[in-house]
Amino acid sequence: MDLRQKTLAMLDSTRVEENYEITGNILVVVSLASMLKSNIYIWAEKDLHLYVRLFKSWDLHVHKVVCIFPKDFQKVDDIDIISPEDLLADATPNKLFFLDTPSYSINNLAEFQEKLRKCLQDGLIYYISSYDRTVLVSNHETFDFDKMFYYQSHKKEIMELFDSLIDYRSKLALYYYVESFVTNSVYKGEQISTRFKYFFGSKYEQLYKHLEGECWINCGANIGDTIFSYFSWDFKPRKIYAFEGNKKIFSTLLSTLSNLPADKRTLVEPINEMIDETTEFEKILGGNRCTLLNADIEGAELSLLKSMKKIIQADRPVMAVCVYHYKEDLLTIPRFIQSICPDYVY
Repeated sequence: MDLRQKTLAMLDSTRVEENYEITGNILVVVSLASMLKSNIYIWAEKDLHLYVRLFKSWDLHVHKVVCIFPKDFQKVDDIDIISPEDLLADATPNKLFFLDTPSYSINNLAEFQEKLRKCLQDGLIYYISSYDRTVLVSNHETFDFDKMFYYQSHKKEIMELFDSLIDYRSKLALYYYVESFVTNSVYKGEQISTRFKYFFGSKYEQLYKHLEGECWINCGANIGDTIFSYFSWDFKPRKIYAFEGNKKIFSTLLSTLSNLPADKRTLVEPINEMIDETTEFEKILGGNRCTLLNADIEGAELSLLKSMKKIIQADRPVMAVCVYHYKEDLLTIPRFIQSICPDYVY
C-alpha cells in the first residue's frame, strides 16, 4: 500500500490507539467478548464516539449503541443508535452489554432490568462503574473529537492538500499529523528541533537557501530565542521585524535583544503589536522586500496572510506558517495562499 492509499485508509479509520493498559475486570470481560465473538452493545449517554472507538480498538464487534435520550445524529461512526424500547425488540443473538452506569437513569429500573434479562437470553451484561469510566474516559480526555471529525469529513480536501505537497517527506508529515487526531495517537513523524525548525529541514537538508540581505518578518517573536538561533548560523539579514503582541513578553524580548552584539542588534526592529487584517505591513517594511515570513501567533495566521496579500504576491517570501491552532487552518491557510499565488511550492 503506497502512502496515498494509506492516507485514504487512515481517514476512514474508526479505531483509536490503545495508549494505556486495560486490566482487571475490564480486561476479563473484553477477553471474554473476544473469545465468544460477542455482538457488543454499548449503553451510554456521553462519550459515545470514545466508547465505540475504544471497543473497536480491542477488535470487538460493536453492533449497536443504546441511548435513552434522543441524539441529533443517527449513528456513532458507522454504528446505529437505538432506544431502550428498540433494544427489547432486538433479536440479535450472542449479545454482550457494556452499560455506563453513571449515566444509566431510567424509570422503573427494576422492572426494566427484568425485561432486559428476558430479552438477553444467553447474553451478558457488564456494568461500567464510576471507577471504570474514570480509567476509560480520563485516559483519553485529550481526545480532540473536533479535529478528528473535521479531518474525516473533509477527506477530499485533505487529499487535495496531500497531492499539492511537492516531496514525500512533506506528505509523510501530513499523514502523521492527521493520524494523530484520527486515531488519538502521538505524532510519529520526523521531529525537527527548534534550532533548525525555521531554517533547515534537518541537519542534512536545507529547506531553502538564505539570501544575503534577507528581510525577515518574524511573527510571534516571543522572547527572541528564534532570532538568536537565526544569528547563530551566521546569516546576514538586512532587517528583522520582530512582532510580539503580549506586552509582558515584549518587555522580556527587549531585554533579551539587548544581549545581541551591537552590529546584529541594530538589524532587529521589535514591534509590540497584535496582528490582524488591518496591520499595515507596507508601512512597516518601508520599501524593503520581504523574503522570509514565519508565524506562530495563536490562530491569527490567516488574518496575517490576508493583510500581507499584496506583499506576498509582489515579494514571494518563503513562508513557515503554523496551521494547528484551529482545525480549519490546515486547509484554509494553504487554500488562501493557492488563491493568491497559484504556483507556490509546498
